[in-house]
Amino acid sequence: MNPDEGIGGRSASSPFPTPPSDRRERPDAIVIGSGHNGLIAAAYLAKAGKKVLVLERREVIGGATVTEEFWPGYKLSTCSYVCSLLLPEVIKDLELEKHGYDVRPLDPQYFTPFPDGRYMTSFLDGEKTKAEIRKFSKRDAENYDSYWKMWDRILARMRPLMRQRTPTGSELEAAFDGLDGEEDWRRLTKASVAELLDEFFESEEVKAPLSVGGVIGTNAGPRDPGTAYIKFHHILGGVGGHQSAWGYVRGGMGMVAESIAAAAREAGAEILTDAEVEKIEVGEDGEARAVTLRDGRSFEADTIISNADPHRTFLGMVGEESLLESFAESVKSTRTEGSVVKVLLGLGELPDFSAEPGKEVGPHHVGAIVINPSIDYLQAAWEDAKSGRPSERPFMEGYIQSATESGLAPPGKHTMSLFCQYAPYELADGTWNERRDGIGARIIETFAEYAPNLPGAIEHIEVLGPPDIEARVGISGGNIFHGEMTPDRMFGGRPAPGFAGYESPIRNLYLCGAGVWPGGAVFGAAGRNCAMEVLAGGRGTF
Repeated sequence: MNPDEGIGGRSASSPFPTPPSDRRERPDAIVIGSGHNGLIAAAYLAKAGKKVLVLERREVIGGATVTEEFWPGYKLSTCSYVCSLLLPEVIKDLELEKHGYDVRPLDPQYFTPFPDGRYMTSFLDGEKTKAEIRKFSKRDAENYDSYWKMWDRILARMRPLMRQRTPTGSELEAAFDGLDGEEDWRRLTKASVAELLDEFFESEEVKAPLSVGGVIGTNAGPRDPGTAYIKFHHILGGVGGHQSAWGYVRGGMGMVAESIAAAAREAGAEILTDAEVEKIEVGEDGEARAVTLRDGRSFEADTIISNADPHRTFLGMVGEESLLESFAESVKSTRTEGSVVKVLLGLGELPDFSAEPGKEVGPHHVGAIVINPSIDYLQAAWEDAKSGRPSERPFMEGYIQSATESGLAPPGKHTMSLFCQYAPYELADGTWNERRDGIGARIIETFAEYAPNLPGAIEHIEVLGPPDIEARVGISGGNIFHGEMTPDRMFGGRPAPGFAGYESPIRNLYLCGAGVWPGGAVFGAAGRNCAMEVLAGGRGTF
């Protein structure tokens, strides 16, 4: 390599100079963004012997997978909050446990209090869960195993397809061939989560907590077709040998990013923070050749990989002038408005539930706390959002990780994270700056119907609506999946209708984030799959 072609200098033919103070060896690949998928792609490429430079816009790495100290002594997982889907291959290949990754399953998995004082609890032990279900319906307890047998069959068909480039029609047809294949495909891609649950269960109390996985992060209600696919996505993983279980990462979700970053650095990757990419430079030949930062620095590489969402990547950093009109219009058609509110709390005491009294740590404090008494309740929350209104009675999942480990809150105090739906990115009345506090107050009021002491226990509060998530972690519209994940926006519809794959129409520019197959959450498949495609030479050849 000619030393004059290093990133810090300038070759005679290079149009992208950088200041001499940034002189370093020219990388083979640049990764834009240090979210978990970007870090995974960087680590795989570095382990394969590539020189990799990761550029992160914030002062901390992790993107939406980050632990932050919001108030002195209180550490919370800002956006993502629990882990299940992270690919076992990624954990093994990158030796994440050696680098500090430690996840333990929640048990109970969830606690759902109801307005009448009863409650439903789900355990890692299926027999204990069925005993809980019998409180509401003996028939439903009998059908519980059949329900999971159905999902096990669909998971077996789909799992191999999640570890490769976007599956073709023939690959999907082969996966769903044989006994029950046609019905499994219908359930997966056409059914609503409510319809699916109605096939197996009669009790609203049993269906209520199971339904929420069908709408997480989604602009849809439980009765909308396609939400069964969202449910499928959320049961793909597992923790500690427990299928579909979720767990806490010790130290918060930031430890996911930190462990991957440690593996990437060990393999030789370099990670720069406070390095926001403003422009992906595209030559007249249609190839991505360099990136320019907001502070004026430029970096060249043979391959550029964006962990940003498709809107931010193509309509922002590339610019429409460098895109095919058809592709630009397709990207614009993807819906990016988020529907999630995160409420982060510092508590002086634990919630004291009417259904299960007590302020000392109990089983109901250590897993997910699901506030959703029925499918009708969840549907009504969505109907509000469809009209541009925050849900009058929001659904929420609460997590008190400080009840399971020390060091996340001051002695005698606790943290709680509330993941809430729905709240539109664009409000029909007023702005987020005008209404943020009121929306947060309504969420707290709703939770207090089940734990009356909560308002008085709050010592600190932070409310993050979709525009706040967008501003904080750079996700267009605050959409946690980089765009809707209903079936019409998956498979050949991801990252945009008619344009599937990791390599974009801009040569040498790849996407590795949640906006490409197989979608979002702390999954890692997109980052791994993208790296495999880059190493195989692109165009879906791995």
